[in-house]
Amino acid sequence: MMSNKKLKPFMRLGCRIVGWNPDILLEAGEASYRTLRRYMSAIIILAVVWGTIGYCFADRYIGIDSISVKAIISLIFIIIIVNIERFIILNVGKLGMMGVMRFILAFLMAVLGSTVFDQIIFKNDVDVKMKEIRTEQINEEIPKRLAYIDADIVKTTKLIDSIGRENIRLYAELAQKPTLSVTDVSTTSHQVGVDSLGNPIMQKSTQVSKRNIENPISAQTKANEEALRVYQERLAQFQQAKMDVAEIVRKEYEAAPTGFLEELKALFSILVEDWVALAFYAFLFAFMMSLELLVVSSKGGDTKCDYDLIVEHQLKIKSETLARTQESLLGEKK
Repeated sequence: MMSNKKLKPFMRLGCRIVGWNPDILLEAGEASYRTLRRYMSAIIILAVVWGTIGYCFADRYIGIDSISVKAIISLIFIIIIVNIERFIILNVGKLGMMGVMRFILAFLMAVLGSTVFDQIIFKNDVDVKMKEIRTEQINEEIPKRLAYIDADIVKTTKLIDSIGRENIRLYAELAQKPTLSVTDVSTTSHQVGVDSLGNPIMQKSTQVSKRNIENPISAQTKANEEALRVYQERLAQFQQAKMDVAEIVRKEYEAAPTGFLEELKALFSILVEDWVALAFYAFLFAFMMSLELLVVSSKGGDTKCDYDLIVEHQLKIKSETLARTQESLLGEKK
């Protein structure tokens, strides 16, 4: 058996990434070394592609400014894709349902990857389309805002008219009776003598006086005038808001960040309207799909490298040993 020290550092790194046992690789031949290099090449390609996708996704759609954080997200994407490929590489024997699941996953990842790349490649076209979409959204939003403001204007106008009519009635009544005559009655008691027992004899006297006071309606009209002033100011604000609503809505939509789904809808519209863009997307999708299936096609080939044969041989020997052990234990019990 060869020593681990004779294995090149790059091959040992490849074993760590792929998940192979370097001791078993030392027993294998050149075919296994080439297979490892092929796996490493496929993983490096996918790592670069998905690292780029993760970085661009964090920069464009998550809105992260820190380069280090974007690099961490890119690294997370790379770790995920490497572990997905190891599921296939470390499978012993035929792929079976795992191959089918990897094909489905490859399809989904190709769609996601090509979509992200297309949104970056077609950035200028997407921006133009987004302006068209935002213009349509603004044109739809303005009438809604105006309807709310008009409802408030109508409500406030009705209140102003109601208070105004009430004040006209009160002023007419106040003109007829600006003051009211009030009668004040006061009763006092004073002693006028004493009775036979010495108790005081009290006599009550009542005084009646009249005076004029301001009609209380005057206070009510003043309160109504203050309410009218407040409502008129509010009505003026509503009128100004109605004039500014178009500019406000436009600024809100222009300042709003563009989301991934919004750009995805814009991209979909571009693909539907332009067959050239659709053809390019199909080409990019096929390219991403082919990259995703590199490891699957390599693992699912007809020929196996001696590393796989050694692993399968060890598995077979272990299974046979366990079977014999189980038979011997059953024989001893009998």
